[in-house]
Amino acid sequence: MNVVLMRRLQGLHVLLEMALEAERSRVRPDDRTLVGIKKRKLAIRDQLAQADAVLAQSTVH
Repeated sequence: MNVVLMRRLQGLHVLLEMALEAERSRVRPDDRTLVGIKKRKLAIRDQLAQADAVLAQSTVH
């Protein structure tokens, strides 16, 4: 995974965090919306962790 894609994923993760906070601050946050945002954040975090692992391996060898 290249650095540009990693930066985009990091930016998307930040945007999802902002969406999560906005939903939580509503008078009646929608549980399904919260769960959906959290799942997308976790998927991005997993992709970033995988990319970090690949990057770490490539710098070791």
